[in-house]
Order: sequence, then structure tokens, then C-alpha cells
Amino acid sequence: MTRKSPALFLQRLARHLRAQDWTAAAIEFVLVVVGVFMGFQLTQWNEDRVSRAHEKTLMRNVARDLRDDVEEMDENVRTASSRMASLDHLLRLAGDWNPPKEFPSSRFSIQVEQVAPFDPKSEYRVGIEAFILSFYDGNRFAYEALINNDGVNVVQDQERLSEIQKYYALVDQLLTFEQSLAENRLRMLDAMQAEGISAVDGSSFEKVAQVVRQRPALRAAIENYWFYANRQVFLTKQLSAKANRLADEIEADYPG
Repeated sequence: MTRKSPALFLQRLARHLRAQDWTAAAIEFVLVVVGVFMGFQLTQWNEDRVSRAHEKTLMRNVARDLRDDVEEMDENVRTASSRMASLDHLLRLAGDWNPPKEFPSSRFSIQVEQVAPFDPKSEYRVGIEAFILSFYDGNRFAYEALINNDGVNVVQDQERLSEIQKYYALVDQLLTFEQSLAENRLRMLDAMQAEGISAVDGSSFEKVAQVVRQRPALRAAIENYWFYANRQVFLTKQLSAKANRLADEIEADYPG
């Protein structure tokens, strides 16, 4: 149908009406209505097709970022677990250290994460173990594109969109916690340096434990940092599991 077709239909309709050819006029009228309706439906179908393709791209980009998050967070869990095991080993050498399985509080009980015990045969040094800290950086480019470029109106599954938003709210909570973790780490490093222990002097765990045994303030700083390392492991594990599950669900809903 050309662009001139509606005008031709109307001309023929008018001619039939003047000739009082009601049957032909009715047929022409129906054809005009059907043509307009079909044109509208075709336009709507094309717009929906473009919108669904855009939705799929946005959501699969989010799933890709979630996969990257899982990889990064799992590495952070590994390093935090190693740090936790090293500090635990140091405190046991210093004596009288047997942490509980949980820390009850007025809000909730904080579970102690079970990590692989420190290997005394390793070449790790306590200074470096305390100094190195892996943070979660995160990649939220796809999420920002989703919420800032009318993506919230494109996504049909609002429940899935809500789950994605809740995930990134938890990401913000982890980032806030890691700021406290970094501050606690600095306090421990300051306490170690005050006792002549640096990250690069290569002191053995046994040598550092002798100092810790005689310095309650240093011991308290190390115990606090161990507690923060435990919390980092717990929060990061939870978030990694949520990211992995959410990525699975998105990829199932929007197959490549």
C-alpha cells in the first residue's frame, strides 16, 4: 500500500456515496479502517520488537557485570580468608586465643566464618599479610545505563528489576563496611609500627607473637582486625552468592 492509497480510498468512497452505491461505499470504508488498523499494529509491533531487543541488551549487560562481580568477590574472599587465618595463627602463638563460633549482639548474632587453617610451612609473613587488603571495586556501568536511560520503563519484569536494585543496595552496604575495614586496618598497622613491626621487615609469626604477648593494645588491634576480616568474608560470600543466582536467572530469562 502506497502513501497515496488512503487518499485514493477516500476519493473512491466519496464517489460511491455520491452515486448512492452503498455496498461499494461500505466495502471502501471497511478497507480504509482495516488498512489504518493494520498500519498501526505493524508500527506497534515494530516498536515492541525494538524495545524488547533493547531490554535484552540491558539485562544481559547487567548479568555480565554480575559475573565479573562474582569473580572479583570470590578472589576477595580468598585473600580475606587467608588474612583471617594468618591473624588467627598469630594470636594463637601469642597465647590465650580461642574465638567463639558467634558474637551475639542486640540486633543479631555475627557468625564466625570457617576458613582453612594457616599453614605454618608457608612463606607468608605477618607484616605483608596485614598490609595487603583487597577491596571490592565493582562494575555498575550496565546498572547505571539501566536506571539512567529509561531502562526502568523498558524492562517488563518489574520484580526482576527490583531484585537488581536490591542487589546494588547491598553492594553499597559492602562498600560502606569496607571503608570501616580500611580504617581498622590502619589502626592495626599504626599499632604494629609503634612496636617496630613493619610490613616489609620479614619478621616471623613467632617473633611478632612475642611482641603481641607483651602489648595488650597491639593484641586488641589485631583481634579487632581479625573480626573485621571475618565480617568481610561473611558479607562478600553472601553478596557473591546473590550475584551468581541473579545472573543465572537473568540469563535464563534473556537467553543469548
